[in-house]
Amino acid sequence: MAHTAHWVPLNVKHHGGLMWQRFTAYHFAQHITQASLAEGELRHAAASFPIGFTQTASGWQAVALLGLRDEQNLIVDSQGRWRAAYVPAALRSHPFGLHAEYPEKLCIDQHSPFVVARLDAEPFFNQHGELASFPQQVLAFLQQREAGCQRVAQQLDALANAKLLTPWQPEGYQGSAPLYQIDEPAWKALSAEQMGLFWQLGAVPLVYAQLISQRQLGVLRSLLQRPTTSPPEANASRPLSEWQEAFSSEERYQWPDPS
Repeated sequence: MAHTAHWVPLNVKHHGGLMWQRFTAYHFAQHITQASLAEGELRHAAASFPIGFTQTASGWQAVALLGLRDEQNLIVDSQGRWRAAYVPAALRSHPFGLHAEYPEKLCIDQHSPFVVARLDAEPFFNQHGELASFPQQVLAFLQQREAGCQRVAQQLDALANAKLLTPWQPEGYQGSAPLYQIDEPAWKALSAEQMGLFWQLGAVPLVYAQLISQRQLGVLRSLLQRPTTSPPEANASRPLSEWQEAFSSEERYQWPDPS
């Protein structure tokens, strides 16, 4: 059942009696239309989803479009199976996350069904009241991802200041969040010197990931026509524990091994 994430920092006083479970399906993401992307996962995402840019109160971000209207995720079927080759890192880490007000603390989605008060799950804390080993690794994973998101924000800010972003209304898109794309004619008109500055900033891969990813709009539109209860595809039949390691070739975005 869909729910709204409510991030709270882990605290042994309030959460010492709770544990967490690894999810086995993506029902929790059925209402998530956009997933923010970090720098290191752009090329993986571009092969699976359209990438757009959004501007929020906290700055620019690159997002994977998972649906064409609010509260819609076409990538998750009715049985919670993920219907794409890549899962954004922001979703792989559920029920853990970060909150802007607590950048040094590991947070949990307090509304997640995978935060439980049972003894057969995995602990948040060790016997000393400190984060257990695996949650410590998750915190490092999320902080590395956040650093990648900040680099994307800086690159998009520079592109926006150079008037290289333009509003984007993909065919069939009915979401309430305004989208932006690379202004391709303006990008191609840059001088070699100007292009060199964006190379130095690391923004060129971001530009081409967004342009190339627009081909994936057809995938979303085709999923609108596909039954959500269709038999699982080849990659959807793998155990989820295998997926979480296989979905990224970048070590920094691999889900930590609990062993």
